[in-house]
Amino acid sequence: MKILVPIDGSKSSKKSVVLAREIGEKFEAELMILTVIPETTVFEQYPTNFPYTLEMDKANVDRAEYVLSDVERELIKYPYEIQTYYTSGNPAHQIVKFAEDHNADLIIMGNRGLGAFSRTFLGSVSNKVINQSKVSVLVVKDGAKEE
Repeated sequence: MKILVPIDGSKSSKKSVVLAREIGEKFEAELMILTVIPETTVFEQYPTNFPYTLEMDKANVDRAEYVLSDVERELIKYPYEIQTYYTSGNPAHQIVKFAEDHNADLIIMGNRGLGAFSRTFLGSVSNKVINQSKVSVLVVKDGAKEE
């Protein structure tokens, strides 16, 4: 069994790692930990912003590596295989694509707890993944009070 765990360093994504560990241990599952680097297209539109784009890209990669290393430390005693990955682009699209490309059996991800108003107009990453994925999705709420 393969479980994809998309993370962003938020409280709910940390909770999703804990739950993925529990489920993974019961099913002897491989955990695939993924973080998605946001696109920096706003800066890329203007040639004078090129140095800033490079700095943003480096900062985003550094952040992704930090988030992944934090989870690796959390899962140090996990008895089965763990793979960590980062990619860039639209988070929901990249998560769905990654799950399909890597034959994930389950996606366990956090929900940042956006209020109903924000969720209706913006759509959350977890909501988009639920609606676009061919793989079952388990969403872990962080327990934060909705606005």
